[in-house]
Amino acid sequence: MSKLKFAACEWCFPCWGDLAVKMAHEAGFDGMQLGDAGGSMNAYPLRDPGVQAYYLEAGEKYHIEFPQIHLYTLGHQGYYRSRLDSLEGKDCLESIRQAVIAASEMKVPSVIIDGMRMNNPAKRQHVLDVACYAVQVGEEYGIQIGMETDMTLEDHFRFLDALDGKLKLCFDLHNPVMYGTGYPPDMVRALGKGRMDHFHIKESQPNEDGFVTVETPIVLMGQGGTFFRESAQAVKDIGFEGWIVSENFYFRPNILSEGYDYISAARKDVETLRAVYGDAV
Repeated sequence: MSKLKFAACEWCFPCWGDLAVKMAHEAGFDGMQLGDAGGSMNAYPLRDPGVQAYYLEAGEKYHIEFPQIHLYTLGHQGYYRSRLDSLEGKDCLESIRQAVIAASEMKVPSVIIDGMRMNNPAKRQHVLDVACYAVQVGEEYGIQIGMETDMTLEDHFRFLDALDGKLKLCFDLHNPVMYGTGYPPDMVRALGKGRMDHFHIKESQPNEDGFVTVETPIVLMGQGGTFFRESAQAVKDIGFEGWIVSENFYFRPNILSEGYDYISAARKDVETLRAVYGDAV
């Protein structure tokens, strides 16, 4: 029997909240990775008891678990790369703290931070400082901190070792291909299951030169050029147990133009994920 569960990111769907939870359920997912509902831009909605109840009631109604809160808005604000004594840097740390407290209140086990574009030593040290703060707050409230990154394999080891294994990975199997930092299956096998909080999965179609970039179209699972099946085998090989999280965008025009709607596109991905990963353990 498989010990894997399959979730969708809240932002896979065009509407967040109850409707996204309902769509995830109708597509056949087991869970949903929550965004931060606007984070600091909306006065940290996930700290509001009424908003918490809204999500938790939706999860119970549709039999959807919430395994992670991802600091989606903070990632798009770019404040991870702001000096910690700046207003933006202070906003970054406060966003992390509020998300961790919200996770503890909602019984969500993990909070996911950003570790992207660390392309020089100063930037790596800065993001390490942010991660150290997140881990410290996470330990205080009993919440695991995960990080999504675009680092090379060698930098993964250096960064994780610096935090004594307290930080785990939201390992996006698409990122090494898009950022040119490695071959995902080899990276998964080298890092091993103990460093993984969960996996993000999305697919892109390579351009005419064979490259996956931020501009190349997102496609359904197994239809792209990001080593989807090879990466799935690597996840099986390390004996991973936990969450496989789709980060495909089911409202993209190129997907809808194939005759899908939001739910049928997501359902197709769930069928593919269960077929490829379902016999993992």
